[in-house]
Amino acid sequence: MKIDLIFREFQELLLNRYGNQVKIIHIRKEEIGEPEPGPFIEELDIPDFLRHNLLTKGIKRLYKFQWEAIKYILNGYNTVIASGTGTGKTEAFLIPLIVKGIDSSRNPNSLLLYPTKALARDQLKRINEITGFGYVTTAVYDGDTPRKERKKISSNPPHILISNPDMIHVGLVLSPAIRKMVRNIDYLVLDEMHSYEGAFGAHVRATIERVKIFRRKDLVFIGSSATIGNPKRHGEMLFGEKVKVVRGPIWRRGIAYHVMISAGYLSRWSVSASVAALLSRLGLRVLVFVDSQQMAEVIARIIRRGFNAEFHVHRAGLTPEERRSVEIKLSRGEIDGVVATPTLELGIDIGYLDAVVMVAPPPSYAKYIQRAGRAGRRGRTGYVFMILGDDPIDSYYEKNPEEYFTQDIPPVYIEPSNEEVLRIHALALLLQQGMVKKDLAKRISWKKAFDEVVDEGFAVSIPIGYFPVWRRARREFFKYMTIRGAGPQVAIHDENDKVIGFRELPMAVLDLHPYAIYLHGGKVYQSIMIDPGKRIARVRRLPDDTPLYTRPLYTTDLIDYDIVRERISTRGIPLAYARVTISINVEGYAVYSIFESNRPAAIEYLDRPVVYTYRTRALLLKYPYINEWDLMGNAEAFHAIEHTIISAARPVCGAGLGDLGGISYPSGDIVIYDSAVGGSGLASLLFDRFEKAEELAYKIMEDCRCDDGCPRCIYSPYCGNNNKILSRRKALYVLGRVISGKARIYEKPAKSRYGNPIA
Repeated sequence: MKIDLIFREFQELLLNRYGNQVKIIHIRKEEIGEPEPGPFIEELDIPDFLRHNLLTKGIKRLYKFQWEAIKYILNGYNTVIASGTGTGKTEAFLIPLIVKGIDSSRNPNSLLLYPTKALARDQLKRINEITGFGYVTTAVYDGDTPRKERKKISSNPPHILISNPDMIHVGLVLSPAIRKMVRNIDYLVLDEMHSYEGAFGAHVRATIERVKIFRRKDLVFIGSSATIGNPKRHGEMLFGEKVKVVRGPIWRRGIAYHVMISAGYLSRWSVSASVAALLSRLGLRVLVFVDSQQMAEVIARIIRRGFNAEFHVHRAGLTPEERRSVEIKLSRGEIDGVVATPTLELGIDIGYLDAVVMVAPPPSYAKYIQRAGRAGRRGRTGYVFMILGDDPIDSYYEKNPEEYFTQDIPPVYIEPSNEEVLRIHALALLLQQGMVKKDLAKRISWKKAFDEVVDEGFAVSIPIGYFPVWRRARREFFKYMTIRGAGPQVAIHDENDKVIGFRELPMAVLDLHPYAIYLHGGKVYQSIMIDPGKRIARVRRLPDDTPLYTRPLYTTDLIDYDIVRERISTRGIPLAYARVTISINVEGYAVYSIFESNRPAAIEYLDRPVVYTYRTRALLLKYPYINEWDLMGNAEAFHAIEHTIISAARPVCGAGLGDLGGISYPSGDIVIYDSAVGGSGLASLLFDRFEKAEELAYKIMEDCRCDDGCPRCIYSPYCGNNNKILSRRKALYVLGRVISGKARIYEKPAKSRYGNPIA
């Protein structure tokens, strides 16, 4: 289909429906040729069956980056392959694994880990086409593998074992079969390496550390990623070893059109629904990306009810069977499209897709490239639409669209010292090994975690090491069988006491406070109660046509902190990265219409606030107090600065909308914290890149033409007090003095601040 036809139809819809309120503001054509060529397959010294299989797949020649990676791996170097979607990363690591596996006397020789079970199974067919269905054997071993098949695999292991990090985490403690197979491996591969970030990345790093301790022999580590800004640092952080980096092209091969659309002051949700519905009406297969589980449900409802198009939801919190059903229906063309959270960001085969609609700029440019790569593969032209709404970063890129596509890919980061994560893995290592020597605990920097499990009564300490209290330790370990986050899970019960899903803390108290509207599987619920201590919430059904959703009103406070490292910024602002204790106090909620997201329809307050306190990591900073203003005037400035720096952290650090929280005080103290329990690493990255975020925050406020604050500069959809006590002008005055060098302070952020906290 020609691009001009799509745009002609598309622009007509926008004009008829919205007049001039919604506009196409930028179109960029992406046309990428083949990567630099390497040797022909016929020239390679590889087994005949492998050469035959590659030629049968139409691979007559390797790319240069593939050949470079193959040589590194065959020579025993830890290797990270960074190359765009569909450029042949799988072949680059699979060919040397096959070459090494064919002569292996002990299997499995290689362990290939994917971030999800669905992706592991999806890749199995592709891998088998190269391995040869028998010459080099493969098998998936995970929680969905039937017991009979597991027994068969463990008794006769394949050359290449495919699994996921969760299975290895649990199996090292509970499964003799996994322990036996892991002991034999010589190669460990992490595919889709960019997905191992935040708390999940910290869990994977700790799991790999346990594999290394259990294996007691050097392994060759291999990482693969389509989009990552710091492949060397991230690979060395995950593996704990030096790595070689091989780079291919960033973008996928082929032609794609990237279209920026401004929703103006209208709801981005309804505009996104319009775009998706139009594209499906033109006969295109559409995938809509959104970063919130609840917004995925909202947009799918708008499309189904407002445009009579069959769009389903694909997100975490649904059962594997529900998600797989959606994937199959989309691949068969039985539905018009899917609204998905990042669950479909990875390379699961859902057939060809023509168009991707991003409801908002993704958390990072790397994720934009990853999501855009889902459209137009297999030689087809792809169409990528991104909706810009009424918020600071969107407004900035609306004025500077080319900057969006020429920006650097931000680094991926994890917090390796996440206390909540290390506590779980210290417990697991004790059960895995039976005893852990104190010099080992100190060498891997887990001593504090071991001391904590001793204090909790799950282990005992003697001069030489730590021993588990077996029954208590195993009972505690069973609470942490998943490593998908640091926070504990709240079980969501319906009126019949059936568990319909789970939500991780602390987000659970924000999504499931009393009277919160909660969407799940296309159904609408209202929360009746939540008990964070007992990790339970109860909900009741509402009519499916309920046109409302809620946002919490809450305050947060810094209870305590312990500084890890500190510095003075180049502009004289004291910065500290710290372990912190945060208290969230949900006091009420705002009610919104799904068709009008800018103004609440009502504000309500709870009879009894919901309180949750947890440990995480944070950036602490302090701006100069302006003596000419009163306490409220200073509060307005610092609250606005807090909001805008968090907005700037999206492109600077790759932070999602809800990944960082903030607290500001009238004294000038500001706290920007990781929302994830224990810390995600984003606050640490912001500590390192603070000057860039501060500069972008200033530009966002300087470029806005509002009177003294609006959604395009200093408002936040996650503000706990519904965007009160804010001043763009005062924030600009403070930042302007700091950036010009007229205000430098050297007072450290203080534990004793004055004035009430503002979330």
